[in-house]
Amino acid sequence: MLTPSEYTILYKELDTYLSSDACKTSFMKSDQSGIDYDNIVLYIDEAICENYAYPNPNKIKDKVKVLNGKNDFNKALAVFKNKKDEVQKTIKYFDLPK
Repeated sequence: MLTPSEYTILYKELDTYLSSDACKTSFMKSDQSGIDYDNIVLYIDEAICENYAYPNPNKIKDKVKVLNGKNDFNKALAVFKNKKDEVQKTIKYFDLPK
């Protein structure tokens, strides 16, 4: 389970990715006018989903999944995938700035 400050950091990481060039490239609308949020599927590890309160102004479809094995100490907290189920970005626990 994440601490409140770790949740805040995770939310910042999600915001940072959503505003990044990498996100724009991965999820560009066909007419190149911006991000196509309908193509983003956000997976949240079920171990942290109980307290997941990320504001969702773009109506991203949240999917709760078991992203980690039992003894995975570098846990994936959130994964951005496209409609083809291809991973575009993974945010892991040890990637969070301390």
